[in-house]
Amino acid sequence: MGGEVGIALDATTGALLIEETASLPRALHETLHRLVGPAQAIACAAPVEVRMLAPASPRELATVPCVRLAGYWHDSLIEGPGRRSTAKLQGCPIRCRGCVTPESWDAAGGHLVPVGRLADALLDPARERDGVTVLGGEPFAQPERLLALVRALRDRGCPHLVCYSGYTYERLRRVALQRPTIGAVLDEIDVLIDGPYVAALADRAGPWTGSGNQRVIAAIRSAEKTLALLGDQDVPIVWDGRLGQNVPRD
Repeated sequence: MGGEVGIALDATTGALLIEETASLPRALHETLHRLVGPAQAIACAAPVEVRMLAPASPRELATVPCVRLAGYWHDSLIEGPGRRSTAKLQGCPIRCRGCVTPESWDAAGGHLVPVGRLADALLDPARERDGVTVLGGEPFAQPERLLALVRALRDRGCPHLVCYSGYTYERLRRVALQRPTIGAVLDEIDVLIDGPYVAALADRAGPWTGSGNQRVIAAIRSAEKTLALLGDQDVPIVWDGRLGQNVPRD
C-alpha cells in the first residue's frame, strides 16, 4: 500500500494544495494537470508571488525609518499560524550551510523602503490574513529598522506578529543587554521562531521550521490568540513568561 498524500482546498484563493506532488502516481499527476493546470511550488523560499516596493526616495531616507527589504508576499500558510502576509528582510551574517535563499545574505542587496509603506502593503485590506510574519535573511541584523517595522504594523492594528531568527532566543536576550532595541522587538512580537538552519536535522522540521533544532516560542500574553490560530495543528510551543522565564537555556 502506498503512502498517504495530503490534499486541501484553500477556500480563500481557490487553490488546490497538495503535499509532495513528486510522490503522486503519474496517472493522478497527469489528471490533476489536465483538470486544474500546471503545479506551482510553494515554500518558504519560493512563494507563489514575491512583490517588491519602490526604493525609498532621498527625502524618505532622510526623514522616515526605512528597512532593507528583499520582498514580500501574501497568503502564506507555512510561516506561522493561520494565513500570513510575509516580509523577507535582506542581509544575513549567519549564512547557514544549506540555506535555500543565499541571495538574501548580501547586506547591500534588496532596497531600503519606508517602514510605513511596507506596513501598509503587508496589511492591504484587499487580502485576508491572521497576522504578519517577518523573516530573512536575518531580521535581527537590522534591529532598529526591525523595531520600527514592528511598531508601524502594531500602530496599524496588526493582530499577530511572528518573527524568525537564526539566532537562539537566549543569545538575542544576551545581546539585548547591550542593544536594548533587540529586547524591545522581542517584547513586541507574539511568536519568535529561533535557531539556525541545520541541514542534518531537516527531516525533523515542524510545520513552520526548517530543521528540528528550531523552536516556536510564544509570549504567554498572546497564548489565547496564538492557540486560536493554531486550530487543529499539533505544534510544539515553548511558552515564555517575559519572554524567557520558561524557555530552556542553551
